[in-house]
Amino acid sequence: MKSTKEEIQAIKTLLKDSSTAKYHKRLQIVLFRLMGKSYKEIIELLDCNQTTIWPTVKKYEEFGLDSLLKET
Repeated sequence: MKSTKEEIQAIKTLLKDSSTAKYHKRLQIVLFRLMGKSYKEIIELLDCNQTTIWPTVKKYEEFGLDSLLKET
């Protein structure tokens, strides 16, 4: 996954915002992928499974950051 410093910084800023708390796991998943973490590492770090990670990353790649901040 390619990333820019701006994307990473935007996600870090959102993670500090309590109004986006219910989306923090999604944001963390994408942040870790942008930082080069593998799916296995993310599963271990966030105590979630691949069926959570893969759709989240795919949604981000297709629709951008705003898509992670919407109810699905």
